[in-house]
Amino acid sequence: MRILPAVAAAAVLLVPGTACAATPKTIKTTTRTYAVSSDDFANPGRGFFSWTETHLRADGSGWVPLDAGELATARTSQSRSVVYRIVYLEKYRDLDAISGADLALIAADFAAARQAGVKLVLRFAYSADDDRDAPVARVVRQIGQLSPILTTNADLITAVQAGFVGRWGEWYYTTNFTTSDWSDRGQVITALLAATPALIQVRTPEIRKRLVPAASAARVGIHDDCFLAGTDDYGTFPAATDFAWMAAQSPSMLVGGETCDPSARSGWASAATELAAYHWTYLNPSFNTDVLDSWGAAGRAEASRRLGYRLRLVSATLPASVTPGGPVTVRLTITNEGYAAPAQNRPVRLVLSGPATQAVPVAADVRTWSPSRPVTLTATFTAPRKAGAYPIALSLPDPSARLASTPAYAIRLANPGTWNASTGTNALGVTLTVR
Repeated sequence: MRILPAVAAAAVLLVPGTACAATPKTIKTTTRTYAVSSDDFANPGRGFFSWTETHLRADGSGWVPLDAGELATARTSQSRSVVYRIVYLEKYRDLDAISGADLALIAADFAAARQAGVKLVLRFAYSADDDRDAPVARVVRQIGQLSPILTTNADLITAVQAGFVGRWGEWYYTTNFTTSDWSDRGQVITALLAATPALIQVRTPEIRKRLVPAASAARVGIHDDCFLAGTDDYGTFPAATDFAWMAAQSPSMLVGGETCDPSARSGWASAATELAAYHWTYLNPSFNTDVLDSWGAAGRAEASRRLGYRLRLVSATLPASVTPGGPVTVRLTITNEGYAAPAQNRPVRLVLSGPATQAVPVAADVRTWSPSRPVTLTATFTAPRKAGAYPIALSLPDPSARLASTPAYAIRLANPGTWNASTGTNALGVTLTVR
């Protein structure tokens, strides 16, 4: 604290009737700007995924469990934090109840994903070879049986695709569901929304418009499994207005899927435009290889970096020094160089280390961090009371208490030299000096 000399102080007091307004103290600040990283790295819930399938056949064959070691290696060496998992329930087309042993197999998949530090895009279906599925009452009952697993492990789910209906669970080639009466399909959507708090995805805009109630719309996105095929993604967008609808809705919903056939639209020039326009978060890197190969190495590398969010620090401003217990304001500017905002909200915190540690919550909703729109975050807090130097980091941990301390589930920023893989925090390279 600066003390006025005694003479000066007395002079002020000897002038009766004079209003004396205190002169605000100017706080010196320091600003750091940040370099841009071009590295490709894993971040939770986005990017090219690891594709897996498994089967529960009547003869007991076909089950291939997830391998935590393989998934962890794909995450660290191929930047794949998302695992697509389709579970075929062939033997349950004709049985009402999924056995406890088979439910345990499904639960074990989640345990492997948790160990590997990945999240799942999950789909259930009854056949990969024909249109045989199950009647709606059986489907709804089985969704109810799966509900405890889906709820307990919702923190590991990027999305549950609607599935269940038709070949591959894609809602088209089906024995038990018609398009003349959508009520049966509506029961599947209703059951899924009740079965898990996780995000849901449906195959087409028409399904979302017809069957998803307005109150649940924020939870339901699109999985386009014929991206860039033909003129309308092979029936995904049959109406003339569907592409405009997708462009308008996709900033606030989860979009992912796969390509399926080359077309006049499937080269990298068109793909780059549409990935951005429809805010894609995840994509199959294995299918269709003709389409993906046409993008070239540079196109695939750009897609891998930009699918979903890619958050980058632009600048940080903070006081040059503060007094113990004094007020502090830190401002950060962040931009999103990805195709989409994060689909899931999460805490935003400044972490001070040094003579003492302090975590400062920052009011923010990361789901609003849209591509190419810089966001300024402001955190005002009380400085530590112990003098010293306090390096500051930005923490964006998973919102789940079970995952919050696991670095694999924290967001890494696209700046060189900031990521701390052991703590899951991003060092700002600035220090708050308390003296």
